[in-house]
This record gives sequence, C-alpha cells and structure tokens, in this order.
Amino acid sequence: MKKVLIIAYHYPPLGGSGVFRTLKFTKYLPRFGFKPYVLTVKNAMYQAKDPTLLEDIPNEVEIFRTFSIEHKIFLMPFYALKTTPKWIFVPDINIGWLPFAVRQGERIIKKENINVIYATAPIFTSLLIGCLLKRKTGKPLVIDFRDPWTQNVFTKYPTRLHKKIEEKMEERVLKEADYIIVAGDYLKHVLTERYPFVKSKMEVITNGFDPDDFKDLKMRKQTEKFRIIHTGSIYGLLTARPFLLALSKAIEEKTNLKEKLEVMFVGSYGNETSILVHKLGLNDVVKLVKYTPHKKCLELMLNSHLLLLLIALKDYEGTGILTGKLFEYLASRIPILAIAPENGAAANIIRPLKAGVVVSPDNIELIKETIFKFYEMWEQGKLSKITGNITRYDRVFLTQQLAQIFDLFAKV
Repeated sequence: MKKVLIIAYHYPPLGGSGVFRTLKFTKYLPRFGFKPYVLTVKNAMYQAKDPTLLEDIPNEVEIFRTFSIEHKIFLMPFYALKTTPKWIFVPDINIGWLPFAVRQGERIIKKENINVIYATAPIFTSLLIGCLLKRKTGKPLVIDFRDPWTQNVFTKYPTRLHKKIEEKMEERVLKEADYIIVAGDYLKHVLTERYPFVKSKMEVITNGFDPDDFKDLKMRKQTEKFRIIHTGSIYGLLTARPFLLALSKAIEEKTNLKEKLEVMFVGSYGNETSILVHKLGLNDVVKLVKYTPHKKCLELMLNSHLLLLLIALKDYEGTGILTGKLFEYLASRIPILAIAPENGAAANIIRPLKAGVVVSPDNIELIKETIFKFYEMWEQGKLSKITGNITRYDRVFLTQQLAQIFDLFAKV
C-alpha cells in the first residue's frame, strides 16, 4: 500500500466532534490502498475522552504519540486576568507540540518512505507541522480545514497585530500546500475570496456518518414521553437560548405538555444552558447529561423522537456553520428541528432531503409552534422517518474522495 502520514492532534482516546473526521478516514483509507501513520499527541490538554473509539482503528494503522509542552497551569494567569492566551500562544495553545511532532514526523517519513503528508486543523499548529515536514522532506502536503482559521467568528484576537501574524501564517500554509480540503462550501468561499490562488487546488469533502456506528444499538424508544435530544457541544458564541425560551412559552401555554415532554442535552452543554434551564423553571423537563461515549450517545439519539440542531449564535448570523452532528442526525432517519439561519449551510442540506424544519433563531414564536407541531404529530402517530438519499455523506464514500486526492501526489 501507499503510505500517508496523518498529523492530527484530536485522535482517540480523545473524544468529541473533532475526532471523528480523522478517525473515520484512517478506518477506511486502507480499503483504498493507503496505510495511515498517525502522528498525534501523548499528553493532550483536552477534557473529552472516549477510549471506546480506539476499537474503531484497524490493525493497519500505526500510531505515534509525541509529547507537547502544554498544561492548564500555563493558562491560569490568562483566565485569572479574564483575557485570551492568544497574547502569547500563536496560533493556538498547542504550539508546544510543534518541535516534538516535527522531529518524530521526519523520522517516520524517512524510515517508512511516506508518500504524502496530510495535516488536519484545528488545531492550526498541525498545519505548521505539516509545512515544516514538507520543507524538510520534500513530500507533498495535503491540508484539511475542518473549521475556519483567521475568519473564525469564535476566535478573539487581542490586537490587530496578532490577527495579522496569523493571517500571514495562514497564507504561507495555503501557498505551501499541494492541495487543500475543506469541510463545507462556505469555508471554501471564505478562503477563495481572501486567497484567490487556492481555487485551483481546493475541494470540499464534508463530514459524514459511518453506517457501522449504527449497528447493534439498543432500541427501547419510550412511548410515554415525547423526547427531544441535542447531542454535542454548545460553546463559545453558540447558545441554546432561543430554543429554551420557546420551550418555556410552549409549556406555559399547554401545561399538560410538561408531563409528556422530555428534553435532553448530551455532551458539553455550557454554563449558560444550565443557568437558563434553572432560571426558566425547566428542571423537570430538561435533562443535562455530560459527555457520553459515542455509542451510548447514538443510542440515546435513536431512542428519541426529535433531534435538535442548534446553530444559534450570540450577535452573529452563523450562516456558514455546518456542525458534524448533522450527518449523524441524518443517518438516524429521525426528524430534525434546526434552529439555524434559514439560508445557511445546514438549511441547504436539511431542506432538499426533507429531513426536518429549519427555523430562524430570532423567531421564538415559530420555534414554539414547531415544537407543538412535532409533538402533535407524535401524539397522533404521524411522525415520519427521513427517507432522502444520504449516501453522499457515507464515510466510506468520503474517504474514497480523499484517497483519490492522495493518488494525485503519492508516488510509489
């Protein structure tokens, strides 16, 4: 097989949404003639852990874990001063991984005669590592943007100079890369607008779902209560406020709803969510469940009646945001209530597939009415499954796309 060095900070036993794209690529790349050598971190400063994901890594994959100079103690002064670590840590707090990863990566490339280097971000230090390894070894470099870098609305720079420095880094990385992959059309648009030279060497490979993940799950969907579930993280500018306000109004109008409704937030739901649940008197209806192993999370999802997708941002529209959970939502075939921009990236996938309803975060009244609508359909036994064709989001198909790009550069 041809050989690819995959530079990925987020990899099992780490959990969370940032892991799955790389994990599934490494799972299926051997099927398309590429042996993955994964270069990842040994001492990750990352809370979400899910060792069960290690079972998904095939025997063909070789993993190298290297040290990184990082610890939460280095961040404490910034948190105490209520300021950003970006004053010092550029491009991210994981920059201490770079020297160790570059040294180990060079050894792997030379010893194993690697054909192509692949680096995925965030973290954006990964892309710098990829560039340095290309310069040292002459091997072709393919980079992957799961999220925007300098155009990310979640990122706050302490000064314009800090942003300018990272923009120069971003431009250099994009010029060095032989090919660029992005996770969505909006991200492609953002990068080509700012850096027109990338247009000829860029392709969209979305996130997706793995059919294997849905095998042998326990089905015990209850009939006594109508369950709405949100899985994944609510962080930064993301907020559950519009949904919780609408839910509160719905229960005020139909008091019997309180006994027949169950809402679950599973994962990293953020402090604001728990505060709002208490403030709005929703403790008896809303359950807050901390990070759960992936398989258990999917079981909870499949045993629900309505899936909640939140792309509601404080003071931002969020048109281009496309969360990875959407594709597993689609694979579950359970209808989706998306509180998201009506002309956004998520809406452009949900509507053609007739996979659910998209409501603007600003329209609390319509969110409330939509909750009523889905509840009444469930009560009448008329809640139907998603039937649209979603094979284009199958991880096997998506990995084949990636392998075809690697084939452009991989010389045996």
